[in-house]
Amino acid sequence: MSLGTVQKESRKEIGLTQEAFGKRVNLSRSMVADIETGRRKMPRDVMRKAVETLDCGFYAMEAAQEVLGEVWISHLDNVDLHRSAVREKVLEELDEALKEITAVRSSDLPKSEKRGKLKEVMLESIDAIVGLTHFVAVYCKEYGLSWSDVWREHRRKLEQRGYIRKRR
Repeated sequence: MSLGTVQKESRKEIGLTQEAFGKRVNLSRSMVADIETGRRKMPRDVMRKAVETLDCGFYAMEAAQEVLGEVWISHLDNVDLHRSAVREKVLEELDEALKEITAVRSSDLPKSEKRGKLKEVMLESIDAIVGLTHFVAVYCKEYGLSWSDVWREHRRKLEQRGYIRKRR
């Protein structure tokens, strides 16, 4: 699904017109319309404000992919995103990732097998990351939690534990 399509859906879900959304992110109504129809790309300098305004995990995923390309996950738009289905799938993906991580001991592998096995572990881990990211997005949406606030709170927790430095 494109950034513009998710933007339109997210904007409508929170009751914003193209004009009202445009005012919040400093874009014209016609520019918003062009982004939503795919005729124009969202300016990168506006993306952060758009993510904050729409406060939707799926939009945040599409915005990140728009900037980073194939090295980040896209909003999965061809799967069942009902909260119970997402919960079951994420549990399955976590189980598979944990099995792969537990089974591999890179020091025990011959060098010729190490890269292939580690790549399998990485791919299973990414499946779990995608599942967990969608889990958070779905549950935020379903229960009226702020995607942005959840991530901000997580960042503060990491800062408090000393895992990352505070941003200035």
